[in-house]
Amino acid sequence: MSQEEFNLWLKSSYSGAFYIAGHKFEKTDADDIRVDSGLFKRDEAAQLYQLLASKNPITQINALLAILERNGMLLWILLGVSFILLLLVIIRVRR
Repeated sequence: MSQEEFNLWLKSSYSGAFYIAGHKFEKTDADDIRVDSGLFKRDEAAQLYQLLASKNPITQINALLAILERNGMLLWILLGVSFILLLLVIIRVRR
């Protein structure tokens, strides 16, 4: 799907969902766009689409981090990694 098609989808009344790079974009009743359970405004969703459609892997990672942050998973991932690091430090200190 091109950027123009995405912009037409944003402006239309069609509420069907679509996938790009494994992420589900769907419209909500409150005129927001839901991407993998994270709510985005229309302009944010358009920028997110640009990032996901890019061929640059770094911009795709930035889009993934934005999605994870909005749906709350980034916090859980960071907490899990920090807990593992804390365990490694405790094990290292005891030796």
